[in-house]
Amino acid sequence: MHSLPGHPKCGVPHGHTYLVEAQVEGEPMGGIVVDFDALKRALREVLAPFDHADLNRLVSYPSCEAIAMEIHRRLKARMEGRKVAVRVWEGEGKWAEYEQ
Repeated sequence: MHSLPGHPKCGVPHGHTYLVEAQVEGEPMGGIVVDFDALKRALREVLAPFDHADLNRLVSYPSCEAIAMEIHRRLKARMEGRKVAVRVWEGEGKWAEYEQ
């Protein structure tokens, strides 16, 4: 659940069923860029605080863009210098992506 203070439509509390995608780039180590089990575990841990939460408590202005940036920040810290991209889908055809 979140609200976007000051937004004419989204200023009231409402929810979405978000979908999060993560991509990791880097030099292969031991034949792989990242172990999928490790990535899945890290992503689950990063996303756990967002599940069924008031997103306004996690992100100051929880737009799809800001949510993508915050998830990216948390996941990047676990990916040991690799390039990470996070895409957050807010609904069909509506998404924001952040990479670094």
